[in-house]
Amino acid sequence: MPAHAPMAHTFTAPRFTPGPWRRCGHRQIASMAGAGLPICEVWSGGVGIEQADANECLIAAAPALHAALRAALVTVAGLNADGAFDDAEHAIRAALDLAEGGAHE
Repeated sequence: MPAHAPMAHTFTAPRFTPGPWRRCGHRQIASMAGAGLPICEVWSGGVGIEQADANECLIAAAPALHAALRAALVTVAGLNADGAFDDAEHAIRAALDLAEGGAHE
């Protein structure tokens, strides 16, 4: 049986505003780096208040989620010599690609 060739994983610096991000004001999200100016505002039109609040939480967590995915990729790729984690590795790479402005599936 041929050996599984692991995919290379090299990281470049993200182009998005550095985290951590925090919720500030009425559905605004700001970077905690630098001056802490707002970088995003979440609107509730059409989705309702509860869903808009949940969207705000998810967006504020984006830099931490991105960092966690990068760490997970290193671990999964390192354990994937036999291809047992191909699906997980592909899913992590696809999510990182979307977050970093790459191709959308």
